[in-house]
Amino acid sequence: MWKQPWGYREAFAISVALVVIGVLFHFILGPIPAQGFAYPFNLIGGIWVFFLSVLLAVLARKKVRIATFLTGYKMSIAAIATLMAVSIIMGLTKQIELSAASGEDLKMLVHTLGFSHILSTWYFLVSYLLLLILLGGATFAFILRGRKRNMTWRRYVSFLLNHLGLYIALFAGVLGAHDLKRFRMQVDASTNMPEWRGTKDFSSELYELPLAIELEAFELEEYPPKLMIIDSRTGETLPSGHPWHLSVEETPSSGRTGAWKVEALEYLPYSSPVVSKDSIHFVEFGSTGAVHGVKVRATNSSTGEEVNGWVTSGSYLIPFRGLSLPDSLSIVMPDPEPKQFRSKVSIYSPGGGYVKGEISVNHPIKFEGWHIYQLSYDQEMGRWSNVSVFELVKDPWMPFVYVGLLLMLLGAVCLFILPQPTYVPSSKENEL
Repeated sequence: MWKQPWGYREAFAISVALVVIGVLFHFILGPIPAQGFAYPFNLIGGIWVFFLSVLLAVLARKKVRIATFLTGYKMSIAAIATLMAVSIIMGLTKQIELSAASGEDLKMLVHTLGFSHILSTWYFLVSYLLLLILLGGATFAFILRGRKRNMTWRRYVSFLLNHLGLYIALFAGVLGAHDLKRFRMQVDASTNMPEWRGTKDFSSELYELPLAIELEAFELEEYPPKLMIIDSRTGETLPSGHPWHLSVEETPSSGRTGAWKVEALEYLPYSSPVVSKDSIHFVEFGSTGAVHGVKVRATNSSTGEEVNGWVTSGSYLIPFRGLSLPDSLSIVMPDPEPKQFRSKVSIYSPGGGYVKGEISVNHPIKFEGWHIYQLSYDQEMGRWSNVSVFELVKDPWMPFVYVGLLLMLLGAVCLFILPQPTYVPSSKENEL
């Protein structure tokens, strides 16, 4: 080793040595504090990374042997493999916030080695910076050399766009990760007041946010209710392993399981029970707390026995109700699954900004750099919830990541659009 020309052994030796230094730093200095990656430290560090990348490119352009090796493909493969190994460890271990780690978490070997918070470890930082500097050096060296006569435009443009795009995406995506702000805000429509406080993950501490949200209305769409059969003694759905169900999309509808034919005779999406002397039946009920009510008839084909009654999943106001069958069986209705939920809101900022709109799952509102997502609601109240839970995210570096991804996409497109070089056979081949 260490005899020119250097190869893969030297490349991997350099990468592994730098990671070992990062591991030593981790045990000596401890994890990198969160503010160490935040503004302005990430911007200062990014300027130094850019400077080193350009310096490496200039030295490679001047044919300095060590710089030429560092910007070559062998060193790049070693750096990629090193960062990939660290990333695989991160993917196989549960990641927790350092501020949330407590009790048994602190005593675990995984936490001591930093595997539970890899993004805050020195060895991740070293492996990331190594790849970023080498990638930047190779990209800028390619730009400084320009297109050679024997290089096709197809290869030149696609190489440039892919490498430059990857450099920008890695640069902004990791260096800007700790500038990302993420809060949860719970807004109650019954207060008739905007909410301007939110909490961070793993914390119940309230923070004042630079915007306020007023919930005007919450709407929940549900899939049609289902009927199922369970064992009343254990609560297990039957048949075991392959539960039977009947979706009540319209009435009358029917299905069969075992010896029982189950028919949904009437369906009231908003109903309430009315108790008479010897029976309970359901009627339309448009107020809050109304339930899905289905009138069911179950007939045993073997014995001819028939059982009738109403079934509902219940609500915060009206209790659950099933239909009992012989042999400890029951027909029940599980809680209807939510299909879509949305909130009609008004959003304000101290500077006078205002927007009114609707937030639904996968359809956020953008407001003064914030992305506001519909996250949850009061599941106990269900469709009658007066509470919406929103996630507020602001990532000032995300536009740069999108630019990098767009450049890589354009580089891939160029491989298909730009023409292939025409192959011209040599004179000897023509003679053959």
